[in-house]
Amino acid sequence: MPNLLAYTDGACRISNPGLCSCAFVIYGLPGGEVSQSKYLGPELHTNNFAEYMGLVLLLEFLYNNNLRNVIIHCDSSLVVNQVNQEWHINEPEYRRMAATAYGLLVRGAHVLKHIKGHAGDTGNERADALCNAMLDIHMEEYNAAKT
Repeated sequence: MPNLLAYTDGACRISNPGLCSCAFVIYGLPGGEVSQSKYLGPELHTNNFAEYMGLVLLLEFLYNNNLRNVIIHCDSSLVVNQVNQEWHINEPEYRRMAATAYGLLVRGAHVLKHIKGHAGDTGNERADALCNAMLDIHMEEYNAAKT
């Protein structure tokens, strides 16, 4: 199988914490792009939580589909550096998420790299668009509930 590239992202709206979503995109599979997005509400979360969830969602998909050796790009330096065990983790919830992500990363022999967000990278822009499309849907629900 050719080298697979994946991109993850998380997004937060209204405030931080706020309404959140996450998404991933995988390139290089037979049949083309595979993507998934998820709404993380209705409870409010931080943007960092959403970024972590995007990575975990991807890693669980890769594990469940027996996909290995994927180069994963994430635009959250916090998530990349914490999961790669380069930065200390103070927040217990992030510590648990990082441990889950690290375990799946190692098990699948994946590589996690930081990528600059909103810099024109097609994969990163696609993951961001998926997050925002999911939030667009739920913003309508949020606004309707406020009236």
